[in-house]
Amino acid sequence: MKRKGFTLIELIIVIIIIGILATLAIPQYLKAVEKGKLAKGKSGLALLAQAEGMARAEYDTYYKLTDLVAKNVSELAKVGAGDDGDWTYSVGSVTTSTFTATGKRKAGPCVGKEISVDETGTWLGIPGSTSACTSWD
Repeated sequence: MKRKGFTLIELIIVIIIIGILATLAIPQYLKAVEKGKLAKGKSGLALLAQAEGMARAEYDTYYKLTDLVAKNVSELAKVGAGDDGDWTYSVGSVTTSTFTATGKRKAGPCVGKEISVDETGTWLGIPGSTSACTSWD
């Protein structure tokens, strides 16, 4: 008698193998997604820092984010202004010669974590390796 199809034990073995592969692949995927979102946050902050540099060159002072957008200093400020879905941006600690632009994560494993850049281009809060924010403590 000829059999067609798979036995129950063969199907169980395939399901176990798929489970093992998923266990290995999903954490790597999440790490890659988080690295991408970190790059997105850094890009937004870099745009704000560039807009601040333009404001400093034109008006001889730095501005808070709302003032940058209101003064229409640059399209860069509008691109990086406020909220992009993953990050909320702000420019605080503003004086005539200093500023700090900050991005705060809104969702995901890194919710509430912050990165920032100042007028000298110094980055703070950037993790060495993003593994679900274990290095963001």
